[in-house]
Amino acid sequence: MPTTPKKEPPKFEVTSHADFRVVHVNAFFGGLSPVEGSITFCTDILEPRIKVGGQPGDMEVDRVNRERQIDVRLSVMDFVTLAGWMNNHIKRLEDQGYLKKEDIAKSKPKATDYSF
Repeated sequence: MPTTPKKEPPKFEVTSHADFRVVHVNAFFGGLSPVEGSITFCTDILEPRIKVGGQPGDMEVDRVNRERQIDVRLSVMDFVTLAGWMNNHIKRLEDQGYLKKEDIAKSKPKATDYSF
């Protein structure tokens, strides 16, 4: 019986898209349907104004501009894989003592805050 030669795994190369950039995000929303997952990453930009009747230079935040940075669409399985990958990083930091489960529980928003 002839043996089939083993195929070499593909070689991967890392490149960056011409539009690649690093963006600080502090807000996100999205969700998972039976068809696909979606996460929109946003940056909240404070828009202060001079406080009327205040001391010179006093400012107050009158408005927050939630600027959408990117909308990421994933297959259901890629969404699940991403969630597992993030949970593995969280568990590692918990195991190393950098994160405490009770601190994470206190910081969690309501599910309705970030889903559609």
